[in-house]
Amino acid sequence: MWRKSGARAVLLGVGILLAGIMWLRPWSEVQSGAVMNESVIPTEQGQAAPKDAATYTADMQIDPKAHRVTGTLTVRFVPKDDHVYFHLYPNTFQKAADLSTDSWERVLGKQREPGGIQITSVRVNGEDVPVRYQGPTQTLLHVPIASSGMGTAAHSEIEMRFQLQVPYNKGRLSYNDNAMWLGNWLPILAVKESGGWRLDPYSAIGDPFYSETANYHLRVQLADEYQLATSGVESVAVVTQTRPQRQTLYEIDALNVRDLAMVVMDDTYQKVTAAVEDTVVHIWSQEGDDPRIVSRLHEAAEGALRYFSEQFGPYPYKEYDVVKTGGFFGGMEYPGIVFIQEEFFERADPIGDAVIAHETAHQWFYGLLGNDEVREAWLDESLSDYATLAYLTDVSRNSANLYIKMRQAQSREAEAYAAKGLAVWQSVEQFPDWDSYVRLVYARGGAMLWHLSQEWGQERVHRILRQFVSQHQYGQAKGQQLVELLSKEAGADATPFIDYWLHLKLDQQEHAKAWVEQGKHE
Repeated sequence: MWRKSGARAVLLGVGILLAGIMWLRPWSEVQSGAVMNESVIPTEQGQAAPKDAATYTADMQIDPKAHRVTGTLTVRFVPKDDHVYFHLYPNTFQKAADLSTDSWERVLGKQREPGGIQITSVRVNGEDVPVRYQGPTQTLLHVPIASSGMGTAAHSEIEMRFQLQVPYNKGRLSYNDNAMWLGNWLPILAVKESGGWRLDPYSAIGDPFYSETANYHLRVQLADEYQLATSGVESVAVVTQTRPQRQTLYEIDALNVRDLAMVVMDDTYQKVTAAVEDTVVHIWSQEGDDPRIVSRLHEAAEGALRYFSEQFGPYPYKEYDVVKTGGFFGGMEYPGIVFIQEEFFERADPIGDAVIAHETAHQWFYGLLGNDEVREAWLDESLSDYATLAYLTDVSRNSANLYIKMRQAQSREAEAYAAKGLAVWQSVEQFPDWDSYVRLVYARGGAMLWHLSQEWGQERVHRILRQFVSQHQYGQAKGQQLVELLSKEAGADATPFIDYWLHLKLDQQEHAKAWVEQGKHE
């Protein structure tokens, strides 16, 4: 994600001087009626997930005027226990929730309206079971599996009816007069690890999400004056329009993705389309937006997708949507789609290019190369920030130099957090505020890789990252696995290097330098 705070970003020439970024991911069923039009085209986004991957089938009706989504979600999966949990992230924003801290205010803004998701019924393998919420604001759904009489080695199927009332705020799940953006909105299976269930709450700082790849099939009923962009492939969706109801039914697939996001837009939105190899790239803007800015942002999306495909491995999905939304998050990544704050469609300076590049880098680092964003947030954010530096250097040395200097300065400033017991490699709940999170997770981690690329050469570092992506694509990577790759490449244990940069053990600086030097000769 891309977020900012502090002083307003200032531009020098065509370069970017971000005087105070907060987070650089901050950078800081059809109704009855005659069918009028129907097209049926095979749909595919990505490659098929593993046999044991979950399949989510959602059949829903969206009412953008009421900011409401109603439907049925069916999840077919192989249980790892006699029960499962679903994250109900929207319930974080219920009226009863206490979101009064400064960090929440940075995420959500001051003007807010509550929302949440209600589960009205649950069936397991055809049998009704009670709706059991957990958590102070019902952000978890507990579903027993053993009562169905099926063993845990077989597939199980859970069906639930839901109603989502979209909250109003400046975050990932909200709306304005022309669009409704749905991020982290659909009930999603919690991850079961050897140590137990991962039931991490939706925290104010970072991206507190951890999920496995799955296949999604959507049936979305929507009034025909609205348009849809999702993590799937709308350009080859099955589309059915009905009269006189004036409804459109979309059937969309998103295969092998670790989350499903969408944006519902009114007819003020329009898209510009181009192709990068086998991927269609759309940028969604609005009537009245400066076409020169839109064109530049589209070029950034195309350029970044092409560059990262060349450097870190081919992008496997067939569509990539870059969508203008409201909000105060700068940019927010999801598989196959990113939300970009409306401000960047209004600014003539190239800061929006960097935001789009960062979110596009997340298609690899988080999307293809999954990771635990709660306990190892640095892994996707540091790699994405480094990738942004590399891309900017490739397309504009002036812009890149300014950004590099900013990140290097923030990295040095981050060393002061060592006295407070903070580090880059720690869980999101350990960060006291967004400023420390940005300087450590984005700047310090990104600067570490930038430093290594300057010492070892960019191609060598990118070869390591390509290998990292290839080895763990569609799975979950761990930070220690990257450390092992670095150690193998250098012919020496990379622990001193990691200790200095990511654990803020500043007394290891000379040992870190020695490790880098030894690695030059391998």
